Amino acid sequence: MKHLFFLIFLSGSLLFVQAQDFETAGQYMGFIGKQQENISKKYMSYVSASAHGRNAKKVDALRGKLLDEVQEARMNISGMPAFKTDKAYRDTAVAFMKLYYNVLNEDYAKIINMADVAEQSYDDMEAYMLAKEMVDKKLGETNEMLHQAQLTFAGKNNITMLKDESELGQMMEQASKVNEYYKQVYLVFFKPFKQEVYLMEAIEKGNITGIEQNKNSLLKYAQQGLEKLNTIKPYQGDNSLVSACKASLNFYVKEATEKINAVSDYFLIKEQYESIKKEFEKKDEPSKAAVDTYNKVVKDINKASDAYNNNNQYLNQARNEVLNNWNTSMNSFFDDHTPRYN
Repeated sequence: MKHLFFLIFLSGSLLFVQAQDFETAGQYMGFIGKQQENISKKYMSYVSASAHGRNAKKVDALRGKLLDEVQEARMNISGMPAFKTDKAYRDTAVAFMKLYYNVLNEDYAKIINMADVAEQSYDDMEAYMLAKEMVDKKLGETNEMLHQAQLTFAGKNNITMLKDESELGQMMEQASKVNEYYKQVYLVFFKPFKQEVYLMEAIEKGNITGIEQNKNSLLKYAQQGLEKLNTIKPYQGDNSLVSACKASLNFYVKEATEKINAVSDYFLIKEQYESIKKEFEKKDEPSKAAVDTYNKVVKDINKASDAYNNNNQYLNQARNEVLNNWNTSMNSFFDDHTPRYN
């Protein structure tokens, strides 16, 4: 699982002004706005690198630069005087920067640790996704507080706030939408994907009961997933991610309804063969009926073994194809739809 970034929106300001004498409310707001703009640029660079296949060291280095930028912004804003005794806007901006830094530094580390175990089960994956949502929610609520502080300050000082329609703001919004769309498709993909892992474990152990139980669950989750995919519309006309997910789920349906029967048959015949062989080898002079029974079960196990091996070869090849298709489609989806920003 490669994509891990937070969907953070920083409130925009009317004007970004370098002056630090703060003779006017516009200059005061402009200085804080400039700090936010600098953070937004570093954040977008980080998101872009994460989405476009940059190596882990490069991505982590950009996160470090983002942390440094947040810390610098916090110090710059902390050093501002109150504007005509009004310090609410400044203090709210400082509180936001502090929270933002803690999320990127501490919450990010916790989520990274969760990512290490997220693929162990669907519940772990859901918990991992939920943790990221809760971080986004916390940041969103704090960002709204900052935005309200902006509006209050602007109202007190007769400044008209304009909606942020900058290119950078649009990029950040686009990145958020891309990640949200991917998440809903990925969870549909992951549930049967993980269930097949359990099925493979049961096969490896030769556990016939486990094979049947996991096969039925795999079929159930794959069919439920296909129904869910029918409700997910293409993303800006691009249906590649849904199509790749659908191909994977159709493979799991075919595996559960057609191919696993040969596996179960093999283990049943193997069990019968081993039992008959054990009894046959106990006899010094087996009867013709015993020899015929033994010869028949040898033919049966050989036939079942051939079917089992051929079946495994087919499943391995088909599985690799659909998973490679999913990974390629996922990477292309992020590459095509996440804005590039250096």
